[in-house]
Amino acid sequence: MLVNHNLNMTSDLVEGLVSSTKASISVILVLVYGYLLRKFGFLSQDGESNISRLGTKFLLPALLFTEIGPLATASNLKNYWPIIPLSLFYQCVALMVALISRLAGMPQHYVPMFIFNNVTSLPLLLISALAATGGLDPLVTDDRTLDSVVKAGRVYILINALVGNLTRFAMGPYLMKANAPQSSKAWFRSYHDHVEDDSLLSDSNQETGHIALLDEEDREPPSIKHRTLSSLNRAKEWIINAMNPPLTGGILAVAFGMIPWFHRELFGPGVLSPLSDSLNNVGKLFSALQMLVLGSHLFSKKGSKTQPFFLAWLFTYRFIIAPALSISVVYFIRTTWPNLLDNDPMLDYVLALSNVGPPALTLAAVAVMADLPSEVEGQVSRILTFSYAIQQVTPFISFPVTITLWMIKQTGVGN
Repeated sequence: MLVNHNLNMTSDLVEGLVSSTKASISVILVLVYGYLLRKFGFLSQDGESNISRLGTKFLLPALLFTEIGPLATASNLKNYWPIIPLSLFYQCVALMVALISRLAGMPQHYVPMFIFNNVTSLPLLLISALAATGGLDPLVTDDRTLDSVVKAGRVYILINALVGNLTRFAMGPYLMKANAPQSSKAWFRSYHDHVEDDSLLSDSNQETGHIALLDEEDREPPSIKHRTLSSLNRAKEWIINAMNPPLTGGILAVAFGMIPWFHRELFGPGVLSPLSDSLNNVGKLFSALQMLVLGSHLFSKKGSKTQPFFLAWLFTYRFIIAPALSISVVYFIRTTWPNLLDNDPMLDYVLALSNVGPPALTLAAVAVMADLPSEVEGQVSRILTFSYAIQQVTPFISFPVTITLWMIKQTGVGN
């Protein structure tokens, strides 16, 4: 029995390694294509810049709109609610780790790489490869076929991606750089000036032009109405400054998805379906073009030197600590509150592996939105490439896959 168990573990490990390697190779090859296109002059500097802006301002918002909209329903949020708080919990833990690392001197642009892993393309490729090689057979139950298991897994992955994409483009540009974007700086300056205007009264002196401060006892505090309106105006300005095209696309998808008529007519076979179909067609271009540009950056933006210690710490967290955290949390929930989650092994599988993997490739687009210096943007491109290369030549993904399958067997989910 022990021999059979060891053989099964070895087989699962090999299947996970093969599947993750295939997924990584497909990413690396597209990066190579982009590098060669830039090197041999098929892609110019202006072309590289234009594709980056096109992807960030149009293709990515279109992709998020068509990916998030069909899933943004009240029933999905009700049925799949455990995915949302767990996804946010993993991000909060990663944020705390990143902030502590900043105190040790880690560069600011590393912070979102700790928090936002690849939650869409890599998990979907991995689950498809595992299904083809028999890696998901242990999740098949008497009342569910392999096809239904894979379909459920895709839905769970996309719900997790919904959360990850919204938080990534809401927070990513601010976390990527130490200083806030120019618009936010301008807001803080206007806020500071406004506070001074509230606390200082001007005494116009036409001859001297001096502004005199009134004595403390002569100052009149602003009224409650004035303070409320002032706070609302500042909040409105902050929201406007914080919005970016990808975040806008995601928010619009949630808004239209939650309204039954729009959900049916826009994301179903309704009268507005040609609009969503067209956005879906152009949105699909983003992933390939983004990877081509990322590969082009490897040639055109040499990047500043990467400190090996921080790079090793990033990979240690993303490939070892993060999966250990998510698998442990799911195991704890399943053994402590067995009825809290649906009796679905695929749900446990996705929850355990949702925190696994390299930083998201879309962080290259976040770097563009953060308006980083060219050398830092080049370093971001190299770090993302290194992470997928490491995944390709190491079993860092296959170990969590194997341990997760073992954990599901131990808890008896689906039986």
